[in-house]
Amino acid sequence: MKRITLRLKHAPALRIDARELLPARLAQLDAGAISAITLWHGRERISVGDLFAVEIGETKRDAAQLVFEGDMQRFDRLGSRMDAGHILVDGNAGDYAGTQMRAGTIIVEGHCGDFTACELSGGRIEIRGNTGDFAGAALPGDMDGMRGGTLVIHGDAGARLGDRMRRGTVVVFGSVGAFVASRMVAGTIAIAGGIGEHPAYGMRRGSLLLLDPGWPATQRFAENSSDIDVFWRLLVPTLAREGGAFAMLSRDQAPRRLRGDVSVQGKGEILLPG
Repeated sequence: MKRITLRLKHAPALRIDARELLPARLAQLDAGAISAITLWHGRERISVGDLFAVEIGETKRDAAQLVFEGDMQRFDRLGSRMDAGHILVDGNAGDYAGTQMRAGTIIVEGHCGDFTACELSGGRIEIRGNTGDFAGAALPGDMDGMRGGTLVIHGDAGARLGDRMRRGTVVVFGSVGAFVASRMVAGTIAIAGGIGEHPAYGMRRGSLLLLDPGWPATQRFAENSSDIDVFWRLLVPTLAREGGAFAMLSRDQAPRRLRGDVSVQGKGEILLPG
């Protein structure tokens, strides 16, 4: 399959809407046609060729691969609505990376801005650095957040991680900000580091796994002794594949379990491994 490399010549003066740069689309074009694509640069259009040097090669991957080389922090919506292929960002990415993505993979070697993986429904997004607020959440004005797929953050995440999340898995190796799993409906969020205030605020259902014993306790969740051995034995191998602190979880030792948010008659859970 094709490997398309876009090597950034210089940082743009304004932010760029990069939603049109998708692997499956670019794989059907030659270098000249790719260079002629225009993107929104503020209120004006700018061609890909003015921003990037375009190189086309081959990859052993099973689908087209798109590689961005350079600091892409002013490029928003990278991989937005992607339904096939692979994206590698060899640097930072802007806001809205992977929003409404349905399939494929995105790997960002640096940091991401806000709204990463919002309304993700399939595929895998892996951030090697930090990401901003509202990762895996709903887009402004929408009711549903992340609906499937996997989001892995090796660094820290900002506030409102997983807000209104309905399905899927979020794994964070660092710390997260306030209101993690707020208004969560379903899915799993696992956090190895510390968390901010008001965790699982308004949670209806879903699972929030916290490895840090110093989490800010809340009276909105009550101790529960239900048997979750089967669920736990399925969850542990899934998280162990991500490595790090999650590889140390024991399938034979069920965690402490809290149910809530009781203020909204929620049936979610906070899991606290011993």
